[in-house]
Amino acid sequence: MRFKRPFVLAAAMLAGTGNAYADQPKTSVVSVRYVVTEQLPERLETTLLNPLERTLVALPRVSNVRSVAGHGYVNLEIEFEGGATEPDLATVSNRIDGLVLDSKVVVTSRTVLLASPRL
Repeated sequence: MRFKRPFVLAAAMLAGTGNAYADQPKTSVVSVRYVVTEQLPERLETTLLNPLERTLVALPRVSNVRSVAGHGYVNLEIEFEGGATEPDLATVSNRIDGLVLDSKVVVTSRTVLLASPRL
């Protein structure tokens, strides 16, 4: 029973440390996902990903754009200074709505939402 007090103290210290990380705000990004009929990532990079990146990096407050192209999909995360907000989401949606894509790109679905960073 001599060790009970130090063990309880150590457990309390560890529990307190975990809460410090849990209380930190999570930065949001605008996540964009395209699902397309094209399967070659190399073609997706030139016909979809590059035009999207050029358009999105020019938006106000954008600090970083990360992207990946795979077989039949493209994912992008757009980071904004101070974290992404609902108005940033609307700006991204409006900008990509007006983007004229290569006629070879057939989009089967597109998702734009606020999310935690994953890429």
